[in-house]
Order: sequence, then C-alpha cells, then structure tokens
Amino acid sequence: MIWGENGSGKTTVLEGIYFLTFGKSFKTFKQDQLIQEGKNQALIKGVFTSKYRNDTITANIDKTSKKTIKINEKKITNRKDLIGRNNVVVLSPEEQSITKGAPLQRRQFIDKMFSTTDNQYIETLQYYNRILKQRNAILLEIRAKKISNNQLKHWNEQLSIYAEKLWISRTKKINKFNKILSFVLKTYNQEIDIKLKYNVKIKTKEEMFNTFKKNEQKDIDRARTSVGPHLDDLVLLWKNKNIRLYGSQGEHKITLFLLKVSEMLFLKKETGFFPILLLDDLFAKIDLERSKKIVSILNKISLDKNTRAQTIITTTDILNVEKSGLLEEYKDIKTIKLER
Repeated sequence: MIWGENGSGKTTVLEGIYFLTFGKSFKTFKQDQLIQEGKNQALIKGVFTSKYRNDTITANIDKTSKKTIKINEKKITNRKDLIGRNNVVVLSPEEQSITKGAPLQRRQFIDKMFSTTDNQYIETLQYYNRILKQRNAILLEIRAKKISNNQLKHWNEQLSIYAEKLWISRTKKINKFNKILSFVLKTYNQEIDIKLKYNVKIKTKEEMFNTFKKNEQKDIDRARTSVGPHLDDLVLLWKNKNIRLYGSQGEHKITLFLLKVSEMLFLKKETGFFPILLLDDLFAKIDLERSKKIVSILNKISLDKNTRAQTIITTTDILNVEKSGLLEEYKDIKTIKLER
C-alpha cells in the first residue's frame, strides 16, 4: 500500500510499473509528459520476480519521445516482446473512458487484453495496422494523382485477409470474456446485467474486398479506409441499454470495476497465473458499503489464497482502505509513505 498526499507521486509509481509491462503509459499518449519538468530524460527500472522468470526491465525516454526498452540488458525493437511477460491490470480514474468514451477506447481495452494472452493475436493486429497505414498512404497518393487506382488491389487483398483473421479471433475471445463477465456479475450481484456487444457488419475477406471496391472513390476522397476492424463498434449494455448514453455515474463506476475484475480473471484463465493488480485511489470516492462489496468480490475470485494476485494500492487515507476490509485478507502487507 502506497500512501501520501495528492501530488506526492503515488500514481507515478503505478504508471512506471505499467510502462514496464506495456511500453506505454495508462495516463497519456504523449511520452514526453513522463519526463520531469526541467529534465531531459526519464529512466524507469523494475525487477519482476516469479516462479516463471526473473526480469530486470528498463525504459529510457528522451525529450523527442524516443524510448529504449531493455529486458535483462537486451534491447527490444517490438513491444510484442514485452507484452505478456509480466501482466498487470490497472483500475484508475483514467480507465473510465472505457465505459464513457467512444468505441476506440473499448477496442483498445480488448486489444490490449487479448494481445497480452495471445502472441498470434498481437501479430495479426500489428500486421493489420501496418497494411492499413500503407493503404491509407496509397489513397493519399492516388488523390494527389501521383499514382493510379490499380495500386490499390494488392493492399485491398492483404487488408481483407488480415481483417477476417482479426474478426474471427476477436469474436471468439469476446465470447470467452463475456462468459467470465457473466460469472463475475453473478458473484457480485445477480440483478446486474452487463454485456459487451461486438457489432460486426462484414465478416469475411470476400465481403471486405467487395466493400473496398464499392467504397473506393469515397476512400480516395477522404484518403482513409472507411471499413474494417479498426472501426468496429463495441457497445457496453446495462440491462440492454447503451451505458455510454444512458448510464448513471454509479453505473459507470461499477461497470468499470466489474470489467477490470473480469479482465483479471480472463488473464488468469488464459495464462495460468494472476496479473499484478494496480488499484489507484480506488476507495476515495465510493461509500463504505460499496467499498466492502468490492472487497468481497476481490476475495471471492481467488478460491486458493496461495494464488492471490499481488495487489498494489495507492491512497491518501489509510483508514478508508482499512475500513473496506481489504487488508484483513492479506498477510505481509508492506506500507510505503511518499513525501512531496
């Protein structure tokens, strides 16, 4: 448990752990914001120890947002080599965009979760994104009349192939995730009904290729690809209503928490071991009754106490965490106070 006043750097510790597992922050896309004001670079170093492996991971970021990541002193050139080695699940205020934001935030949520547990998934996703980028560049060249439309056929074929692979894999994994989410809901409150709905209009490479031909002029005019998995709509339903449009503040908060618990169990099921659980000021803005209910479900998801998830909590008020009952279920709790 890490505690201290606001601005003492509690969330920064969690952000550092997250960066060493995913190669990016959960708070910002602008990497230069991770560098302390007045400094030219940031250095993050962490040691991950488990019965599976011992990793010393370092990340160096400079003012140009260039980053260098090393695993056991060996430089990596692809985040794929980092993702999935030492898994974490973070629950922070920044994550609320999963329920409140556009479909992009939900796509990023599932893509990160599925990439963590399946190297084939992340490879397919990376290939798709590279081909998508190349096709968009070709569209821009065609619009500028530098090359002919004939150049599109090859990229249409390639993008169609990887789109189909991504759709098939996403659909299977979302079905798996929804089963785990259903289990978590029953454990928490049987009256709550939440579903993650995956809307896919095109499902095969043939349909995708034909749609490309149909939308060719529109894509050229806009210089971007108008259909594909990169635009898929993922909707969170609370009692069959879109929570982004109709959900209350309380429903958004509890939905995010239940999604994160489900993510944690999904990773456990797919990899065989729990991820590290990062709770950023979880008990600050919720009442005591709901805090105890949250603690109850965190305790229930692990039937074998020997396999509990390592949990790192930040808080401004230790009493809030103690009242929730969370600390009663854990032994050897280490408490660290941060000073400004």
